[in-house]
Amino acid sequence: MNPLDLYAKIEPLIGFDEQYEKLYQIYLDWLKSLHVKTILDVGCGNGKFLNHLQKNGFNAQGIERSLHMVERSLSLGVEASTKELKEFPRGSFDCVVAIADVLNYIPSDEVGLFFEEVSGVLKSGGYFLCDVNTLHGFESVADGVMAKEKDNLFLCVEATYEDKQLQTYITLFEKEGDLYHKEQGSITQYFHSQTFLKKIGIFKFCTTKSVSLFGRESDKTIMLLQKK
Repeated sequence: MNPLDLYAKIEPLIGFDEQYEKLYQIYLDWLKSLHVKTILDVGCGNGKFLNHLQKNGFNAQGIERSLHMVERSLSLGVEASTKELKEFPRGSFDCVVAIADVLNYIPSDEVGLFFEEVSGVLKSGGYFLCDVNTLHGFESVADGVMAKEKDNLFLCVEATYEDKQLQTYITLFEKEGDLYHKEQGSITQYFHSQTFLKKIGIFKFCTTKSVSLFGRESDKTIMLLQKK
């Protein structure tokens, strides 16, 4: 199974709804202050943030590489697809958002290309609002083992941070009658410092905001970038 589709399957077990809602509200407040109208949500996941955008009057659509997540988004009545950035006409949006670790799933040597593609779909002077995990977020929050059980599902997630990479191993057992069906997969995330992202040079860095979702110390940084 595609690791992203496996993650889509286990997401309801993981929880963290309260933390994500906090993050969504921060993004919404920021977007309202920018007075943008058309928004593309890259890596829209389950569509919950798209739903917030729609309810707040934004003209928004999302793209996501997990078909299972796209289906979940569509069930909320939002516009989502598996399209790639390069499939959109240039200058299509006032703003692009990449919320909840999307940048951290991109290897360092591919971030520059991603930034170029984001810039391509933005109008002149358009905004890119995104976030990355801090070093604390990787080393102290994400690193470790988590187990969850619900109904006929048992989940084990083991994450290890080393050499600027978080390797997450997922094992899901699903009971079928008297037997268990096992699915496994792994996901890699990459630490990107603000210094590294600024050196790419495609966007103007406007401002940043430190966010604490899982404790007192900042585990995430939200960045507002603008197309040059």
